[in-house]
Amino acid sequence: WHPSIEILASASYDNTVKIYKEDQLESDWSCVATLESHESTVWSLAFDKTGERLATCSDDNTVKIWKEYKPNNDVGVMVPVGDSVWKCICTLSGYH
Repeated sequence: WHPSIEILASASYDNTVKIYKEDQLESDWSCVATLESHESTVWSLAFDKTGERLATCSDDNTVKIWKEYKPNNDVGVMVPVGDSVWKCICTLSGYH
């Protein structure tokens, strides 16, 4: 779970991480992002205390750090209005 808002991240056998948000109108959860960079099963993940970064670890012996970018961010990452984009900002190799 995200530390402060209703966002859930899931690790998967298909080498991806999925980000889910609650749709208040539908009273259901929707996948809003699929993070793809691992080459094998993703076993674990954790948000940092701010919820702006997510660490994932995989059978490919990597730990990846992902960062959430929001519209009008100071780095210049293009983001659709009213949405956010997760990008892998660091890969640590040799860890499981």
